[in-house]
Amino acid sequence: MKWSKLKQTVEEKFSDSIGERVKIYTTRYTSGSYFMVRGWITIDGIEIANFSTPENYAKYNWNTPELDKRIPQEERNKGNAVEKGEFSRHDLIDACWSYINLSMDEALKSDNPIISAFAMLDKRHGKRRLRTIDRTNLHPLAAKMLELRLQCESLSITNADSTNIDNQNMNS
Repeated sequence: MKWSKLKQTVEEKFSDSIGERVKIYTTRYTSGSYFMVRGWITIDGIEIANFSTPENYAKYNWNTPELDKRIPQEERNKGNAVEKGEFSRHDLIDACWSYINLSMDEALKSDNPIISAFAMLDKRHGKRRLRTIDRTNLHPLAAKMLELRLQCESLSITNADSTNIDNQNMNS
């Protein structure tokens, strides 16, 4: 499957209330290079997550820890969905491939923060279930997607630490 079809398949799983607001992209900066590549996610055209392979390499030198153990909570910058170098383009594409083949329950329980973020936007995820998600241990990317989905569904956000997605610069 080509990237364009994979992207379309992932985005088609998003709730109708999300519409065209969330987009996934990838690019290669030089022909034939598998290193000078990156992916990113936007909300309303604003980049909220950068999946840069060179930045990931600079941070971890290919000795990358598990996806859910890369950046401790105390080292995160408040408001960033993803920290610089936290994920590579490969992590994004791998998550897309995995996500399209998972059930809703498997996606929600995934240790992969990117898959969890996609699960928050999934149309198979009903309003009742959205309200029951414990936001305290969510990766910031998944928390941002959950917040957006709750706003799009006109559901109240009960987490006191939640930030207004429309009033915050979300560039990572």
